[in-house]
Amino acid sequence: MENQNIVMVFVLLHQVQIFSIGGAVPDQPCIHPPVDIPEMSRAKTAGLDAFGPKQGAELKLADAVPCRISFERGKERQFCFLALSLGTSGWVVLAEELPLKQHCGVVRVAAPLAGCHPRIDDKHSRWLHLRIRPSTFPSIDTVKYAAAKGKPKTNALVDGRWTLAFRDEDSCKSALSMIIEELNLQSNEVERRLQPLLDLEMAVDLSNPSLSSQQVSSSRTTLSNSV
Repeated sequence: MENQNIVMVFVLLHQVQIFSIGGAVPDQPCIHPPVDIPEMSRAKTAGLDAFGPKQGAELKLADAVPCRISFERGKERQFCFLALSLGTSGWVVLAEELPLKQHCGVVRVAAPLAGCHPRIDDKHSRWLHLRIRPSTFPSIDTVKYAAAKGKPKTNALVDGRWTLAFRDEDSCKSALSMIIEELNLQSNEVERRLQPLLDLEMAVDLSNPSLSSQQVSSSRTTLSNSV
């Protein structure tokens, strides 16, 4: 909720800046179009499509790191962990390895990458803590999933946490590095897409080409001082 309020304030301030110098807010935001995903990206290597990791979908696990997690007290499950980004979207994924298909697995749980705040436990160097935010996809009730032995049931979307236990310290660090790399890729793409929106002069030029850059600069300085 706090992040949503910050975004709302930013959008309102941006619109005020444009209106204050006689510009018009366009019906559609002025942002850069998406670019093709590199072939060597983790998302491409895993075989992820444009719709993201759906529960039950098959993925290639070449870059995955084995881990264990307990969704219910006393009941650990073995998974393969992946962090994947696709343009401005990203996910942390737990996939179950297919015994008859080498280096392939089925998505069991997926959650948004952004805001996961990865952190290695202070006392256990093989444990990785993640904050899990509600996904735009139907979520899995993880307790019922563990109890049903692989038969997921949807439940209300709630914030939560994962504590992933890896085989050794190096595996844990590898998973952390994967998350940070994919977070950086996602963040850079969001910044690139939004650059025209963040550039007041460009936004005003598109809405009202008759305004001078001096007027734009003067307005930016005045509003920045007032905030």
